[in-house]
Amino acid sequence: MRAARLAAAALGALLLSCCGTLPPSSPAPAPQTSVPGAASQPPPASNPAGSTARTVDFAAAGDFGDGETAAKVLDAMASSTSQFGLALGDLSYGSRGTESAWCSFVTDHLGPDLPLQLLSGNHESDGRNGSIDAFADCLPPRLPGVKGDYGRQWFVDIPQQHPVLRLIMISPGLRFAESGRWDYVPGNEHYNWTASAIDSARDADIPWVVVATHLPCLTMGRYGCDPGSAVTNLLLDKKVDLVLNGHEHLYQRTQQLALGPGCPSLVPAKSSSACIADTDGNFQSGAGTVFATVGTGGRPLRDVNTKDAEAPYFAAYSGRNADPTHGFLQIRATDNALSAEFVRAGGGDFADSFTLRRR
Repeated sequence: MRAARLAAAALGALLLSCCGTLPPSSPAPAPQTSVPGAASQPPPASNPAGSTARTVDFAAAGDFGDGETAAKVLDAMASSTSQFGLALGDLSYGSRGTESAWCSFVTDHLGPDLPLQLLSGNHESDGRNGSIDAFADCLPPRLPGVKGDYGRQWFVDIPQQHPVLRLIMISPGLRFAESGRWDYVPGNEHYNWTASAIDSARDADIPWVVVATHLPCLTMGRYGCDPGSAVTNLLLDKKVDLVLNGHEHLYQRTQQLALGPGCPSLVPAKSSSACIADTDGNFQSGAGTVFATVGTGGRPLRDVNTKDAEAPYFAAYSGRNADPTHGFLQIRATDNALSAEFVRAGGGDFADSFTLRRR
């Protein structure tokens, strides 16, 4: 089924334009495939030199379900200027064998022209609430040029020609039914794949690098650093612009964080002012990384622990006990700026926004 899904991606790929839509285009090359747990090194991106101004606009959220609140979030995505949606894992929360019903629920609300692209969460990686492969068969890759193992570990340059953004999806800490836990530690295949995907984007002078991983490391919720500190520090060391997470049923967004002489590594369950690069919400690219958890896609929200040891890292948050609001993060990338705004779909009146600008 995965081979059929990859073929469908090539045949049904849509090309992102600079004016905010996904018009029909010539079929894109078939994405590279990889055996789960044995990903190949990603090739360099095409060089965007000589490109003109262009815009990539997308919506991101995780932890959906199929209830009324999830429907409101999807409806809000459909009403936005998004060119595509990004699911940050934990999709249906339904039983195995009902994956196609959830895909129909999604397309009923998003419509046929707004693709939802997938990253696995723990609820579908181990099969307890469906299979990520089955979800990926009915919501296949529709962005041209996807490379890697769609649903698990993949990346794509947007637009495919002269890209303004590389989007990298990884699965540290998830346990897949057929291959066990995916660890991202120095020297192993997943860690090296991630480092190469980031480095080749920088080498090609792609303006922005955004990484998504279902499990957060930094959090004011109920979990610890499930993906591990090694991959988190890799993303900081590479100065990834933005990291997106789900899993925690809340919204939380950090200040811009960075490694340096006073912060040689980020240590989970602790905080250090030396790891905070900037706090005003108007950040310089290359100065650090912003982490945003957007587990507000529809499932009941949970409490924010404002006394958490990592709380000083966070600039904004919303949960069951703090202006509870469902919605998604709207992200817009241009040659010169990467901006994000939380878009409310139901509940309270929580708002958050931030911008990174190129020097």
